[in-house]
Amino acid sequence: MRFIAAALCVVLAGPAEAGDLVFGRGTEHAAIDPHFNDAGNDVSTNQNIFDRLVEMNARQEMTPGLATSWRALDALRWEIKLRSGVTFHDGTPFGPEDVAFSLDRPNHLVGAAAPWTRSVASVAGVDVVDATTIVVRTKTPKPMLMDEIGNVFIVSRKAATGATTEDFNSGRAAIGTGPYRFVSWQRGDRLELQGFKAHWRGVPEFDRVTLRFIQNTASRIADLMAGSVDVIDGVPPNDVPTVTARKELRVWSGLTNRITFLAIDSPRAVTPFATDLAGAPLAKNPLADVRVRRALSKMINRAALVERVAGGQGVVSGQIVPPGQGGYAADLLPDGLDIEGAKRLLAEAGYPQGFGLTIHSSNDRFPEDSAVLQALGQMFTRGGIKINAVVSMPFNVIIGQAAQQKFSLFLWAYNSGAPDASEGLKSLLATRNVAAGMGGSNRTQYSNPAFDALLAQGLAEFDETRRDGLFAEATRLAVRDDVGIIPLYWQKHSWATKAGLRYETNVQDDNAIRFVHPGE
Repeated sequence: MRFIAAALCVVLAGPAEAGDLVFGRGTEHAAIDPHFNDAGNDVSTNQNIFDRLVEMNARQEMTPGLATSWRALDALRWEIKLRSGVTFHDGTPFGPEDVAFSLDRPNHLVGAAAPWTRSVASVAGVDVVDATTIVVRTKTPKPMLMDEIGNVFIVSRKAATGATTEDFNSGRAAIGTGPYRFVSWQRGDRLELQGFKAHWRGVPEFDRVTLRFIQNTASRIADLMAGSVDVIDGVPPNDVPTVTARKELRVWSGLTNRITFLAIDSPRAVTPFATDLAGAPLAKNPLADVRVRRALSKMINRAALVERVAGGQGVVSGQIVPPGQGGYAADLLPDGLDIEGAKRLLAEAGYPQGFGLTIHSSNDRFPEDSAVLQALGQMFTRGGIKINAVVSMPFNVIIGQAAQQKFSLFLWAYNSGAPDASEGLKSLLATRNVAAGMGGSNRTQYSNPAFDALLAQGLAEFDETRRDGLFAEATRLAVRDDVGIIPLYWQKHSWATKAGLRYETNVQDDNAIRFVHPGE
């Protein structure tokens, strides 16, 4: 199994003590219902309460979870062996019927924010063979089936049958097999969890855990320094020296697979935030021209963006996945800064004097997101684009508007749960078809049938080398040739803890409790 090994740690000395843990997180989950929102915030929370068939370690290597082994019986059938002796938090034994129920439930969940349907879209049915064996039938050949269904949280059929998302949020249906039991959730404030001593991996490292949701970065750092929280996420680059200067604190930094990129409203004939130089709306979408999209990419000084704005907390990128992951194309390098080349492309596309544009981003999703957007606005201005406005807003606001295609060009970030390019390509660039598990995060409705065909070939290929080659070819087509998105950089992430605690930096950019450990 492939992995990225990327961990840079700043470590000082100090005592260790386990017991209770208070984790200060910058963003809150949307729901305790583990099938409601397939997004990083919810996954980080719900994996403490619910287990999955497989788990990814800090290097994004697949390891057994509730499934102990799996094998393809033929092109359309997979045999999965389940762990025996596992119980849910209410004492109910875990069994194959719970898995079958959990792989079907996302298909029937109404009103999900980001449904898990893409992870189960290939499942034609689940046959229970015996108490520890199931056979999953697929609609088409699925060589990467466990990368998809393996990430789906397993709920109790007994507790979840007929349960609504609110039943999970209240705790009534929040019955998992995970290392921590749900105690209470005060939305906007905190989530209380209790260690589940009968967990199949053994007694959890902490007795009681409180997740406190502290959106303001300065407040999170102040709480850590005051001792009211034990660990925090999202330490901005500029604050790392301040935190490491405190002998009672530690900072843990590592490279993640989260790609920062620009999403482009290229498919529509008219886009809402493109204007002429006088500010009047354009009747024709300039972003629909690939020469304009390529020009925008050439206006960006990615190295300066990372070093001067993101505080060195990133690695410049020209594609979705970093080196070491399947489908990475070694020849697909980031565009270099080329202002003159960008202006020539604009002139060829019919915009010799440029045009007006408003650009958008979140202001609380990742470190320096709004500052990165401001810097991009300046770079586009130097390249000949008249930036009418640079607008940033809270993530919980922008995500809804992005889904409604309210923007022309917006800054976004995506981290994949798969150790290869498959998930990112499916989610960000595939023609949107939620029922088929495609385009779940394709908020611009980008579509390229040739790309879709290459991706489909890769997803059906059992030979890993050929599969990775097809993913790389698909990436070249959609990212390099068509400029469906503009990759900028892979993010680094910094966590901070009290002395006596260690944070296991991870490729997934994950804030789960399982990565916090007593000891240095």
